[in-house]
Amino acid sequence: MAASSTTFSQRMKKINAGKTTAWTVPGEGLAGLRDERRFLAKAGKKAPVRKKSTQSRTGIVKYVLALLAGAISVIAARWLDFTFLDTALAFATEQGIDAANIIGDISTSLVLAITLGFLTMLILGLRKTAVYVQVMGFLGAFLFEADLVALAPEVYAIFYPPAWVADMLANATLVT
Repeated sequence: MAASSTTFSQRMKKINAGKTTAWTVPGEGLAGLRDERRFLAKAGKKAPVRKKSTQSRTGIVKYVLALLAGAISVIAARWLDFTFLDTALAFATEQGIDAANIIGDISTSLVLAITLGFLTMLILGLRKTAVYVQVMGFLGAFLFEADLVALAPEVYAIFYPPAWVADMLANATLVT
């Protein structure tokens, strides 16, 4: 009996000195979070509220990145198509290869845009709703690209052929 009271008094001294980080449940060992909540519920007290994480801020940043990634994938694919694929098709035609027949009716810029969008989704680690935001940016840039050109035609004239820029300016519907 003396040994257990000595151990108990030693534990009480540690508890009173604040040198313990956890409390024990008799016969079960150290108390866990569930035990603490059960104890507080019996005592009529609320469990401590945890601080909010910064996940909401990073979520907003991820959504903005997803929207930009979707829009930029369309613009970058169109630039890659005009810069490299048109040159490659012209070279193939010079060599006597009917490249238009090989490619068929596939819109190469659309295929490139989907591929770039998928790659950015993997690189940025976009999941769940961020992917939907990326698709919205993709569709917005794809459907309203003529309006984007109308907003900044001098920027597009640097990267795209003048005939294409003029055609896009003629097709702009939202910006007058």
